[in-house]
Amino acid sequence: MKIVGIAGSMNSNNSTTKQAVAIVLDAAKAAGADIEMIHLADWSLPIYDDREDATTYPEIVHRFVQKISEADGLVIGSPEYHGTITGALKNAIDFLEGRHLRDKQVALIGVAGGSMGATNTVNTLQLIMRNLHAWPLPASPSIPSAYNAFTPEGKLKDERLQARMEALGQQLVQFVQMMNRETEKQPQ
Repeated sequence: MKIVGIAGSMNSNNSTTKQAVAIVLDAAKAAGADIEMIHLADWSLPIYDDREDATTYPEIVHRFVQKISEADGLVIGSPEYHGTITGALKNAIDFLEGRHLRDKQVALIGVAGGSMGATNTVNTLQLIMRNLHAWPLPASPSIPSAYNAFTPEGKLKDERLQARMEALGQQLVQFVQMMNRETEKQPQ
């Protein structure tokens, strides 16, 4: 089972979103999944322009789409910018179609600089994932005051929130396994 994480932050240094996605991915790995991180700050995706011939996009776009298509499940995290997801994450998602995400289980995370959390971000991601025929998990934790939420080792200072994030990774693996069993039962 392959779980791919997407950190929707363009912060290449000390990204709290990348740290949050890593916590969920590590828990998924401990539950038996192979994991991979896509940190958008490290991927030079061009601006999506809805061109007629998608084959003319650079190779990095095709690699991104392939990695998402081949994943059994996803972890998607975004910082909350002006009440919603980052432009970089929205741009990356725009390269995907429903066929790339159909029936994939997706764990969603919001990361906020303020004390209120990133509820709008996870709600937006829920809407986008449902529109692309994915299955967002019911739990979508949000990390408030992220600039001060992590230890130097990358764990959350709030032990209950750390446990919720780890449980999210474990649940993602369980939901993917359950979906795979259901798919195997269906007549071909």
